[in-house]
Amino acid sequence: MRISVDRSKFEGVFSLLLTPFLKSGAVDWKTYERYVDWQLAKRPHGLFAVCGSSDMKWLTLEERLELARIAVKRAGDVPVAATGNLLPDPADHRDEVRRMAETGVAAVVLVPPPGMGTDQKRLGQHFAVLAEEAGCPVIVYEWPMVQPYLLDAGIYGELVQQQGLIGIKDTTCTMEGIAAKIEAAPESVVYQANHPFMLDAIRKGARGIMAISTAANADLVIDFWNSAVAGDAAAVEKHRTLVMLDNVLTHQGGYNATAKLLANLQGMEMELVCRNPIVLRDETIKVVELFHEMVYQIPNAVK
Repeated sequence: MRISVDRSKFEGVFSLLLTPFLKSGAVDWKTYERYVDWQLAKRPHGLFAVCGSSDMKWLTLEERLELARIAVKRAGDVPVAATGNLLPDPADHRDEVRRMAETGVAAVVLVPPPGMGTDQKRLGQHFAVLAEEAGCPVIVYEWPMVQPYLLDAGIYGELVQQQGLIGIKDTTCTMEGIAAKIEAAPESVVYQANHPFMLDAIRKGARGIMAISTAANADLVIDFWNSAVAGDAAAVEKHRTLVMLDNVLTHQGGYNATAKLLANLQGMEMELVCRNPIVLRDETIKVVELFHEMVYQIPNAVK
């Protein structure tokens, strides 16, 4: 059954949500509520809860569902998307997707099960079954934490036409791959995760952003997005800042603790603990601090 949906409601910048943890490793639910509110104050077009930046690979199903529920409750009319099929056995995904849809999310996000991408037709069929089960708008995410994770552009186009898919978080990281998705389904929202080609992709017809730069600096991404879609010449310099930010965040493998540090520097206090253990080196901490100083504390440093 093809789901009819107004895709324009899902265009723009969707901020990725981090999961704050206590020093014990337990989810810090009170800080998460404050963090969601902090993200919403930046006025993103949507939120992406239960994503790679949320440490979703290391969360239990019940934790994932609760993170989605809280985000939905606090977001109001702002659409929330959340990944819905992470259990090890794909046979369990239908029930998992149904439960995620019941949290009230505006869209369920689907990721490829490990290994299934070797048979693109089978992967497409799996996504189609889950889209039926969800009974709500669906987005596909080429999640790099599984192998293989890319979705053939032709299969993607079929899912858009037959299942009414909203769009895809593309991680091909090539203009050829991005353009192929846009051409296969120009009515869909091809979200950008890649920073170097972000401006080129928007000019090509990409209609959204879901990138790690939004986890702590959604204000910069939204400002860039507004300039880019308006065709403003300032978008070029703003894009360069985001490319720099991407490198800061991933310096020495420090993401997503680097994003938590950037949030702290802006007054959103949380522990730097991640379920995927990350130890920030002094050099990386200094890089993050210098970026924050350059963008937020030195007048007119970045325009």
